[in-house]
Parts: sequence; C-alpha cells; structure tokens
Amino acid sequence: MITIKDVAREAGVSVATISRIINNKGGASPETISHVNSIIKKLNYKPNKLAKSLSEGNSNLIALLVPTLSNPFFPELVKEIERVANENAFNVYLCNSDDNRSKVEYYLDSMKDNYVSGAIINSLHVDASDLEALEKSGIKTITIDRANFEHPYSAITVDHTLGAQLAVTHLIRDERCNNIVFIAGPRNEKSAIDRLTGFTLALNEANHSMKTTIRYGDFGTESGYENVKSLIQAGHSFDGIFCANDAMAIGAMRACNEFGIQIPKQVKIVGYDNISIASFIYPPLSSVDQCKSEIGKLAVNELINLIKDTNYKPKQYRLEPKLVIRNSSTLNGGDLHA
Repeated sequence: MITIKDVAREAGVSVATISRIINNKGGASPETISHVNSIIKKLNYKPNKLAKSLSEGNSNLIALLVPTLSNPFFPELVKEIERVANENAFNVYLCNSDDNRSKVEYYLDSMKDNYVSGAIINSLHVDASDLEALEKSGIKTITIDRANFEHPYSAITVDHTLGAQLAVTHLIRDERCNNIVFIAGPRNEKSAIDRLTGFTLALNEANHSMKTTIRYGDFGTESGYENVKSLIQAGHSFDGIFCANDAMAIGAMRACNEFGIQIPKQVKIVGYDNISIASFIYPPLSSVDQCKSEIGKLAVNELINLIKDTNYKPKQYRLEPKLVIRNSSTLNGGDLHA
C-alpha cells in the first residue's frame, strides 16, 4: 500500500509538505503543489481519511451497540443503519454486547479509544450516567428500541404496548380466538414487559371471557418451540398463539407442525419484529412490524445532525408499529396491514 512517505520520497519533498498540500493548508508554491498532485495521481495514493478527520477534530466513525446478533431482528437493524450511515459517508463500528454489562463497559471505553464521533445504543445495560460520560467525551449519543426518555439525550423508542395490542386484538376480534397462548420475552426486559402490558390491555378490551396461558421465553427460537411443545404434551388446547418476537413464533410453528396441528386452520399464530424470513416461511408469518427502516434512517440522521451542528438540540421520538397479517393467522391470505 502506498504511504505518504512514498509520495514524499518520489516528489522529493518532506512528509509535512505533502500533508499541508493534501489538507489545503498552504505553505507551498503553485509549482510544488502541481508537482505533488501529479505524483499522488501517478502513485494512486489514497490519504488516510481517519487521520485527516482526526486532525480536523472529528471522525466519520460512529459506534453501534446492540444486545445480540442471535435474534434475527438485530442483524437486519444493523444492516439498515450501516446502509444509511454509508450513504452519508460515515462508517460503523459494530459492538455486540451479548447483553453483558462487562462487555458493555469494554465497548463504551473502546468507543473513546477509537475516536468515534457518535454512538447509536441499544442496550438495557446502558444508563443515563453512561450516556453522560460519552457526551462529556465529545461522543454524541442516541438510544434506540430499548430506550427510555428518562435522560436529556436523543432517543427513539417503539410503542411495543400498542404493537402487542394490535396483534392480540387481531386474534380475538378478527379471528375469533378464545384460548390464547402468549410466549413472552424475558421477565426483566423492557420491551418484553411492554408487550405483556399490551397483551393484557387487549384482553381487557375484549369484553368477554377468554382462556389465556402465559409462558416466558428468551427471544430464542428454541424457547418458543419448547414452550409450545410442553403445552401440547401436557394436553393444553389453544386456538391462538402470540409470541413476543418472530424467532419464538417460528419455534412455536415447528412445535405445532410436529404434532399435526394445522396453521391457521386449528391455531392462529402471530409474531413480533417482521423479520425478512417471516414472509418466506410456510405458512407466511403474521407479525408486528417495528419500523426497522424508519429507526435506521432516523437514528443515523439524528446522530449526524448532533455531530455536525453544535446548536442542534437532542430530540426524542416514539414510533408506532404496524401489524402485517399473513397466512399464519388468517385464511384470507395477502400481506395486509392493520
């Protein structure tokens, strides 16, 4: 790889002169500038963008902290954020915390060591004091998805209570389900708690008696499978299943298929996240779409505004999810939005 030293040697000038010319700092004659530029072109030299941006007091690197890459929702979110960042000439430093506070602390320190300009954070293990520390280090922040508004910094959250209400109301009102199983997420996870609240609200609004069963999973496919399998083996009957994410819903569908329970004729199933594979499995999975594209675009644009404009004030956004109805919950087919 051609370095600035190679250019200086070929041009017969100092590295400092090359640096001044590249960064338009002056201090060289027009003839020297023309000569150096011809050497740069001849050698196809590409200046180090990070070094250049750091010399100007900024960088084009933003950190993205996610809780896991095992749940298919998060890789899809990462891809969307990276796409929008790259379109705006920013690179992404990906940090996967595995929902572990020790790893979170490592990455928070690493963000400072790597001179990131901003950070998009999705983690239960980052609190207001962590955000304050990053901001004091000159790193602008925005929290997403697992965010709350109990701090003065930018945030994007999705109304997961509403999302769960949409899903369960669909099963009760549209599909006449009277015996619903809810495979919830972890008991201490904020978005899982919000979805449980939405499930309860939808039941309260039904105005007639319902049989319900709540089981707790870990957002993994296996936990959806094992929960539904154990219910079937124990002789429980049900005509509807709502899962707190698509991965568990896919596991629930497999359990039903293994025991010959027909979807959606005998049981209707709805997931949450609307991951890409949801529309390709059989039958296609009804799911709550929690706005991946909108989150990605909004998070990056908000962060860039914070980085580039010192007078820009942090903003907080609450997005409304939509229910995408497919054949796992209805015989009517289609990709319907509720």
